Amino acid sequence: MSKKLICSACGHIGSSKTAVKGNLLIEIILWLCFLIPGLIYSLWRSSSRYKTCRNCGSSSLIPLDSPMGKKLLADQGKTLEQALSEKESPRVYTRSQKLIFILAIITAIAFVSFVANGI
Repeated sequence: MSKKLICSACGHIGSSKTAVKGNLLIEIILWLCFLIPGLIYSLWRSSSRYKTCRNCGSSSLIPLDSPMGKKLLADQGKTLEQALSEKESPRVYTRSQKLIFILAIITAIAFVSFVANGI
């Protein structure tokens, strides 16, 4: 389980999610059309990972046990022990996230098929 954080933008308490810069669609197009630019773009995207709030997407996350984290908790009327004992709600995937996942699988299958057939 990852360390609990508090978002200074929206006050959400929980773990973070990882985000990457760039666009998945552009990455797929570059891989399908141009091998070297696709590789360079993929390397850049994978090196640009950062943590964001699961609720609002802000990157202003603070550890709960830091002085600023404790102040934000106090502003919400919670103690550190209460915040640490709360269970986090399970992750729910949006429709667009499911669609991107399905398109990525279809693209990967098509790519493998093209390579296997010698195109």
